[in-house]
This record gives sequence, structure tokens and C-alpha cells, in this order.
Amino acid sequence: MQVGLGIDTGGTYTDGVLFNFDGQAVLQTAKALTRKEDLTVGIDEVLDQMDQPLLRQAALVALSTTLATNACVENKGGYARLVLIGCDRKIVDRYGPGNGLPPADDIILLAGGHDMAGQLVTEPDWAELNRRVGLPSGQADAYAVVELWGVRNTACESKARDLLHGWTGKPVVCGHEISGTLNSLRRAASALLNARLLPLINAFLDAVRQSLDRRGITAPLVIVRSDGSLMAESVARDKPVETLLSGPAASVAGGLALTGLQSGIVIDMGGTTSDIALVRQGRPVMAAEGAQIGS
Repeated sequence: MQVGLGIDTGGTYTDGVLFNFDGQAVLQTAKALTRKEDLTVGIDEVLDQMDQPLLRQAALVALSTTLATNACVENKGGYARLVLIGCDRKIVDRYGPGNGLPPADDIILLAGGHDMAGQLVTEPDWAELNRRVGLPSGQADAYAVVELWGVRNTACESKARDLLHGWTGKPVVCGHEISGTLNSLRRAASALLNARLLPLINAFLDAVRQSLDRRGITAPLVIVRSDGSLMAESVARDKPVETLLSGPAASVAGGLALTGLQSGIVIDMGGTTSDIALVRQGRPVMAAEGAQIGS
């Protein structure tokens, strides 16, 4: 019998399920309060309720969570600093807030970078970047780096990432790693959000790993993406923004699988957010413009 373990950590409750892949049946469920100060507590309480010999048979561990979504809604998460290369301050001032960016005074702006053909125009002032991140106002839990034409040539973003990590020891996210859109402000908002979520999602994955290790469970971890597909643990650690709407997406997949319905409305009502999905002919209707969460 192929056994899978599912864990969903929400803002209020942590849920677990053991699933028989061969028989397509739920074997056992468990629920506990989520302890935000120590996520391992809720996860341990869920796993302790399960049949331990059966639990140790788990060949796969699948995770879903609303932690990233809730952090956006509640404006929480780690403190991240944005570095913009080659972006005009007036443009950032005028259009940045509408794209989810902080005020320009809270952004490290560097001149230079590439043109739209990907050719280097001016090397950014890396000494100035070093000076800015050395100031109290420049310090952060993580950094995001976005160049105006970074999708045409990634060299400046990559060099800034390496320099920042070397100077600070903190994680650094490049815009081209998150999105290929030409809209640099949208790219910056996504990269900054990803940087803010790094401490949160890595703490969640660490908590799950610790709870599994204590029980001798070495099964691989996969995490539900916002589109309902699965990603490896390593991807989620680098791109936690991909876990946005993970919990509601899992609810859609689970609802369809358990009911056998091909069309309908799936409502996921949690302690922090309520999410609704429309399903037609066995597939959730996708938002062409993506999702907007929080402010």
C-alpha cells in the first residue's frame, strides 16, 4: 500500500491526513491549533494523533499552507530591502505605489545597467551600493534586486546578488528569477514580496522537516503551488512567492477528487481569509491577469 502524508498549516489550524494512493482513500485525519510562535508544536500535535507505524510508511509528504497569503493580507513577513538599477526615480515615485512598491525613499536606487537590447550602458556604482546597505536604513532580513532591463541581460542583477550576499550574508532575490515580464515595477513587487516571504516559508519547511526527522520519516517533500501543481522543497525555499494561495488551490484539487464533480464552486473558509474558486469541466478557471492579494 502506497501511503502519502498531507499537512496543511493555516493561520488558525494545522491539519494532517494519511492517504492510500492505491485505493484512493483517506486513511486518517488529524487537527491541531497552529502555533505561530513555533510551528513545530502544531505539526507535532497533528502527527502524534496518527497511527505511528502507518505514518512511518509515508512515501511522499505533500504540503499546503496559507502562511504566505496571510502574511500579505496582514502585511507581515520578514523585512526586505529593494534595490532598483537603472530606474527613473520620478517613474518609481509616480507608478511604484500602484504596483505594490514602497516609497522611493525606502528603495536603494542605482544608476546604470543595460539598455533594452541588453547592452551594458554604464556599470552601476557598486561602492555606493555597499555604502547604502552598510547604513542602518539599508539593513534587512533579505534583499531583492531588479534592473530596468534585467530580463534582457541578467548580469547586473546577478552581480548585485553576489555582492549583497557577500557583504551581508543575507538571502538575495533577483527579479529575473521570479518573473520574465518587461514591466520592471511589477517584477520588482514580485521580487520584493518573495524576499519578504523567505524567512516565513523557510521556517515552515524547517518545522516540517524537524517534525518528520524526529519520527524517522525521510520521504520527499512537495508543496502545492497556486495553480494546483506541485513543486519540490528546494524550489519553495528559493521562491516562496509560489506558495501564495497554496491552501485554497489544494482545497480545489481535494474537493474535485473527493466529490467527483466536474463543475461547481469551491469555497475555502479559514480563520484569516475566505477563498472562492470556480470550476468548469473539471478545471478551475484561471485569472488571466494573475492574483492580487492584500494591499
